[in-house]
Amino acid sequence: MLKAILSGMLLVGPLMALETQQNLKQLISENQIQNRIKEVAHQLNQEYQGKEITFIMVMKGSFILMADLIREITVPCQVEAVQAMSYGQNGTVSGALTLKGLEGLSLKDRHVILIDDIFDTGKTMTSIRDQLLLQEPASLKTLVLLLKNRPRSISYTPDYVLFPVENEFVIGYGLDYKELYRGLRGICIVEGGFE
Repeated sequence: MLKAILSGMLLVGPLMALETQQNLKQLISENQIQNRIKEVAHQLNQEYQGKEITFIMVMKGSFILMADLIREITVPCQVEAVQAMSYGQNGTVSGALTLKGLEGLSLKDRHVILIDDIFDTGKTMTSIRDQLLLQEPASLKTLVLLLKNRPRSISYTPDYVLFPVENEFVIGYGLDYKELYRGLRGICIVEGGFE
């Protein structure tokens, strides 16, 4: 399933993206991200000592975070991927969330960490979390790269947050705009918006 999900991805390197969009302002540097990943990985290594972690990453935005994080994890771990889709009639977004990637995967009695790129409204992560809880994992925690500072209709907050950010549109380090800019090494905002 992971191969099928990755095959549909369009990656744009940092130089190409910067050449086509001059109004990018770096919000979080690559160095800051890598340092924070090491801190969180150290915490996870301590908390899960003697256990095996099953990471479940939400595609496509969290694949870079997952790749960098797993390099710092010293306890046994597995990585799975899910793709969350929410479609209504005529392509409009609806409240119903469909997950691809969990077919045939048993999470019963596993220690699961759900990873996503950004916690915005929180609806995607909480919906996925609710579906994963039905499989009766031994534990289930959530980790996000970014937590947006904004009002939400839900009260849940992720267990691990790498960076809080203001309510701005962000790109880079896996986050995209129309499938572009995922390859930027840091997190950026676009001053003046996209043309």
